[in-house]
Amino acid sequence: MGVFEDRETQDEDPIRTNGISDEDNALNADGEGDRSETEVEKLQYNLIQKPPVPLIISAALQHVLLSLSACLATCFIVADVLCAAADSPIRTRLFSSTLFMCGICTILQTLLGVRLPIFQGPSSSFLPALLAIQNTVDWSCDHVTKGESDIYNENNGTISQFNMTEVSSVQVLSETERLQMLSGSLMAASLVEILIGSTGLVGAMLRYIGPMTVAPTISLIGLSLYKIPIIYSRPSWEIATTAAIMVLVFTLFLNNVEIPLPSCQRKTPKQGKKRGVRLFGLLPILLSTALTWIICAVLTVTNVFPDDPGSIRYMARTDAKSSLIHLTPWFIFPYPGQFGMPGFHVAVFIGFCASFLASLVESVGDYFAASKACEVDTPPNHAVNRGILMEGLGGLLSGATGVGHATTSYSSNIAAISVSKTGSRHVMVCAGILMLIFAFLGKFGAGLASIPNPALGGVLIPTLGMLVALGLSTLRYVNLTSSRNLTILGTAVFVGTFLPEWINLHPDFINTGNTEGDAILKVILGTPMFLGGMIAVILDNTVKGSLEDRGIINWRLDPDSSRQEGEGVSNKLPSSVAYGWNCIPSLFNKLHFLSYLPFMPPNNQNHNLKYSSEKENII
Repeated sequence: MGVFEDRETQDEDPIRTNGISDEDNALNADGEGDRSETEVEKLQYNLIQKPPVPLIISAALQHVLLSLSACLATCFIVADVLCAAADSPIRTRLFSSTLFMCGICTILQTLLGVRLPIFQGPSSSFLPALLAIQNTVDWSCDHVTKGESDIYNENNGTISQFNMTEVSSVQVLSETERLQMLSGSLMAASLVEILIGSTGLVGAMLRYIGPMTVAPTISLIGLSLYKIPIIYSRPSWEIATTAAIMVLVFTLFLNNVEIPLPSCQRKTPKQGKKRGVRLFGLLPILLSTALTWIICAVLTVTNVFPDDPGSIRYMARTDAKSSLIHLTPWFIFPYPGQFGMPGFHVAVFIGFCASFLASLVESVGDYFAASKACEVDTPPNHAVNRGILMEGLGGLLSGATGVGHATTSYSSNIAAISVSKTGSRHVMVCAGILMLIFAFLGKFGAGLASIPNPALGGVLIPTLGMLVALGLSTLRYVNLTSSRNLTILGTAVFVGTFLPEWINLHPDFINTGNTEGDAILKVILGTPMFLGGMIAVILDNTVKGSLEDRGIINWRLDPDSSRQEGEGVSNKLPSSVAYGWNCIPSLFNKLHFLSYLPFMPPNNQNHNLKYSSEKENII
């Protein structure tokens, strides 16, 4: 609990900073020079204000577009773990169900969780665990293929094609049975996060976590996913390379280019030159995906890509998955238990527990970054506990719905708040509603799921690279001249990289005589982020070292907040307004015990009378 009291004045997100772009200088001052209080630097609509309806819808659509590619990639990976056919309807149902859960979790997190406008999307922390599960005998996809579903051949380091429609005798579990086991194990693992959030253990846990632990844990997530771009890029490395270059150009060279967009508002003489929107910097992945999709369509019409389904380059065609659209109904209504009764698998459960812990650390960092973007006080303990509790409940609902993964906060959407200068909760609630609408439109989901694999693989190359750099960025707080720190970091990253690869290459190396025990050990030793993170946290907390060398002091320090407090500058909403509800006083009067729960606001917090006139807009 006390760790958040120290970190409430934290300058910037110590865990995930890739979502904060150059436009965030108004929120993250570096102390160099004077910062003027201009209109550009301030939010146009703060946390509790209600923008006009057209602005709410357009800003919400922006948040949705930022997450669609991640939703699509995650669903494809889960479908591959299930050994689903390339044209299997389960792919579109998974995609629709993922959009549905993203919408539900976003609304719950914004209204009942941490109460900041934080978008909830598929967590990449679960992907290494899913890939590690495939190394077990009953989860391997030993098929020979027809259409394309590429699985990495661990014995020779090459990509082989497998038929997802012809199941060999080695196959033990069907795709439905696999998904049922993923669902039940996810529900059981989510109870761990629910327990951590509801009891306030998240504060006690983070006492032992610092930059030395965060850096290898987050970096190993990206490093362990290097096979995914290989799998999706193989049909056409030319298209994949083009997609990757586009993302880099949009992000690095054209990020400040403003594109004028049409407006319904009349220009007045007092208004200066109208500024455009930085589309390239805001939507680099979406633009790259769309452009490469168009290129693939042209090459498909001109028959540059072969029309033979037996060719690997066939999957670069835009009509390679056309049957998927025809097989998908117009409307899909996801619901709990749609794939049958949830099962349970001990090895999957352990892998998901590690994923939840890694996702928890990422989310806490995003809460602090979102508070900066929305110009409110840093989240108090009860708000952080409630946010983690809500993510655990989201994981429970995701398992019941059968999506095969949980949701977590997205840093890129926090950056969108800073760019659009709209931090209203109404916008994020609208984004959740739009996700629900898109989830119900089955043909829409099938159309997005038919994106050519090389286009998806290309955008994943810089995206996963950014994930690696994101983890390494926390080392700026650490003394890298210390042999202690270098040894711990090197050991955690190297062991977390080579040992899972050793397990992949030699699956028979672990043989305890117990099949279930072998599966558990393979998942534990085959999940890089869990293995590297555990090594780092044990060594960092047992080997003698000063707090300054370990980066703990700088990690929790916020000189900008201290300077503002000293100057008496405070334009932020009161904490009770930002993280509480209007009904809290009357609720506590009726149910006194609620004030003692670690995820509820203190009983002595009342809403500031200054904002009483805006209560009708507070949600």
